[in-house]
Amino acid sequence: MKPLFPQSDIHARITALAQQISQDYKGKDLLLVGLLKGCTVFMSHLLVQLTLEKVEIDFMTVSSYKHGTKSSDFKFVQDLDSRVKDRDILIVEDIIDTGKTLAFTIEHLKTLGAKSIELAVFVNKTTNLAPDFASAVGQPKYVGFKYHDTPFIIGFGFDYNGYYRNLPEVYQMEEQDFIDK
Repeated sequence: MKPLFPQSDIHARITALAQQISQDYKGKDLLLVGLLKGCTVFMSHLLVQLTLEKVEIDFMTVSSYKHGTKSSDFKFVQDLDSRVKDRDILIVEDIIDTGKTLAFTIEHLKTLGAKSIELAVFVNKTTNLAPDFASAVGQPKYVGFKYHDTPFIIGFGFDYNGYYRNLPEVYQMEEQDFIDK
């Protein structure tokens, strides 16, 4: 494994994001929507640093059929329990890769009557964004890190076959790391 983002950089970046989010949503009714499972580590670190008086969290799990090439290929395994109508929504995601899942999620939240929808993403991987979904997703307002490389990343919530989410830093996988678990 090759170190990519060390703990100190991760902590500093999340602190800065939390300060900006707290400033931007001061006095608003904010709902943080985490997309499971990848969001858990980033969202928990971000959440405890927010200085907002009124913030609620909820989670969604989205699944795709045949690698999700159109909106009808997606379904909710777990939808929100919280009210969305007339609320400010901040989707918290570990990584933007193709943007397909986010485009589906954003459209769903719009149909539920969200007042506003913004994105907080730990890593914006700009190399794989599908052109058909770029306009639906837009540019995330809150970005931890940008990543333009192709090696698979693990740690701090990112997994490979369900493993490595618990690593405290982010690493690029190297050839010898791809073992069957």
